[in-house]
Amino acid sequence: MNRISKLFKSKPVGFIITAACVAIVLALASLLLLTTFSNFKTGINSAVNTQTRELSTQIVYNYENYIGSIIATSNSIQTNIARRDVADYEGGCRFAEYLKEVIQLKSDVINIAVYDYETGRCLTSTNTEEIGEVLLSSDANWFSEAVSDPTVHVFSVPYSEFGSEGYKINVSKQIKYRGDGAIGVLKIEISFQSFIELVDKSNLGEGGHITIIDPDYEIVYTSLSDPGSAADEIGVVREIVLGTQNTALGEYNMAVNVDTLSNTKWRICVFINVDKLAEIESIFVSTAVIVSVIVLIVGVVLLAGVARAITSPMEQLELAMRKVEKSDYFRMEEVDIVASREVEALTRRFNKMMRKIGELMEHVISEQDAQRKSELKALQNQINPHFLYNTLDSIMWLIENNKNREAGEMVVALARLFRIGISNDNLVIPVRDEIEHVRNYLLIQSIRYADSFDYEFDVDDGALDVPTMKLVLQPLVENCIYHGLRNRIDKGYIKISAYVESGYLVLRVSDNGYGMRQEAIDGLHRSFENGEASGGVGLKNIYQRVMIFYGRNAEMKIESELDEGTTIIIKEPLSKK
Repeated sequence: MNRISKLFKSKPVGFIITAACVAIVLALASLLLLTTFSNFKTGINSAVNTQTRELSTQIVYNYENYIGSIIATSNSIQTNIARRDVADYEGGCRFAEYLKEVIQLKSDVINIAVYDYETGRCLTSTNTEEIGEVLLSSDANWFSEAVSDPTVHVFSVPYSEFGSEGYKINVSKQIKYRGDGAIGVLKIEISFQSFIELVDKSNLGEGGHITIIDPDYEIVYTSLSDPGSAADEIGVVREIVLGTQNTALGEYNMAVNVDTLSNTKWRICVFINVDKLAEIESIFVSTAVIVSVIVLIVGVVLLAGVARAITSPMEQLELAMRKVEKSDYFRMEEVDIVASREVEALTRRFNKMMRKIGELMEHVISEQDAQRKSELKALQNQINPHFLYNTLDSIMWLIENNKNREAGEMVVALARLFRIGISNDNLVIPVRDEIEHVRNYLLIQSIRYADSFDYEFDVDDGALDVPTMKLVLQPLVENCIYHGLRNRIDKGYIKISAYVESGYLVLRVSDNGYGMRQEAIDGLHRSFENGEASGGVGLKNIYQRVMIFYGRNAEMKIESELDEGTTIIIKEPLSKK
């Protein structure tokens, strides 16, 4: 991989793209190989189906020739018996001699007999002992089937008699005899060994066999050594009905062809083992897979090397950009990348751009710092006149009411108030000074409102020297007096708390005023976030100053319940200090 990367260093992108095209050609070669395999498989399947159909056609042809010879024998017998009177015993015995001659010419015919249509009495037979006997109903399926359909030859299911070897079948047909149209039933008993010999002559491969079924999908005959296993094939035959299909049966792959046997109601199902063809296909597949894997491995290795040569320089540039993105402050780091000519040119442009951004960032940071200080000053100065106006209004009210002592105390408290609020240019002061500032303000307001409310300070010693933004508590207390306790019948109560918790300085101002509905609280929060105009400069002013100075690390929230009171909480991060 490294050798390939070195090979493409300082090379043009066109060369790299050319190499990638070589990999694409390899992929196309693989696709061509897969297409060839697909065509080969299609050809194999077509050859298998053709071979199956030809072999099945030959087997069916042999069976039909054999069945045709039996039907020809039956027709010959019908022609001769139509002119003979076999109704009496002597006539039956004379015709039996003719039937014996037929048996001598047909080695697979075991017995031939004719039975009366109405009585079931044996009229003639190659076994003369049967002449005159009446057919038992339990042995007369072939008889009743021949009577029910006089137009066809009826082939019975193979059967085996006690004490005899091999299987037999009966071929029966309704006939006329005696010249006057008398009706009888001809029965030709045939050895089924001829059918078996035809199967043995057919090369069906290992596990290949022949099964004959009737219209109800009942098995008439199967060449399987275990006839019970043939029942599993019926489902396949039902799907095919007529035609050829490849399927897996047990451990073998079979080509199955289903065809009809003329002059019968049977269908013959030929199962041919095609595993040999499957082995040929498997060899081709193995060879094709090995070749494809080799080609793909070579192509992938080459393509990976090309991709690495292209992407590695880009990744180095991306890494440099991520460092800038993750850092709190912009830091310029020169990037030195040895790659293609185009990437090296891009690296030079990147370094030049970063230097330019660094210069612009320094300029912007300087301007923003000055602007933020200006905004904080403006917002703080917005509060000071507001304090002064309310305090002077209170002093004037006391003088008008001849309360000079109280007015004097308010003037002293106002002087102390201004010492912190106006004289000090610092934006941040210790909590100790901020509490002192609020204490003087409450003294002024308690005089003005004639002790209509009580107040309490709950300040942890650990929070006294913690720096906080100046004039953050006094507007909150003012808001409690003017909106929470004003016009209250009973005595009001204000509590100011300050403590450190989980890395934050927490400032709380609570009152026992009328409280607010949740809708009003939500409206105040929306006005804070959206910059909507509010009824005064108090709460919104504090929120704006806190957000400008601390950013989103700070938090200001309002908690209130009707007729119980309101609490305003400000959380300032200690890390900002």
